[in-house]
Amino acid sequence: MARSFEVKRNNEHLYWSIGLLILSLWCIRDGWFPPESKIEKYPDVPTETWSLALDYEFYRFNRVTAVITGIASGVLLVMYRLVNR
Repeated sequence: MARSFEVKRNNEHLYWSIGLLILSLWCIRDGWFPPESKIEKYPDVPTETWSLALDYEFYRFNRVTAVITGIASGVLLVMYRLVNR
């Protein structure tokens, strides 16, 4: 027999999902498509587009953070949908 829980509906998961999506997009821009100011500050730009750039600290941080926050944003969006059904 399935249990029925009363869960209060709110938009907190949606707000966190949007915030993490913005952070993910920012890290994608800095990690894979850096502007000229970042290239001047961190000149060792990785040549491979689809790698995580494990040899370059600034680009590695941004690429790994983009992947992790993108996944977390998707998980929170699913949680929002489940809570607010």
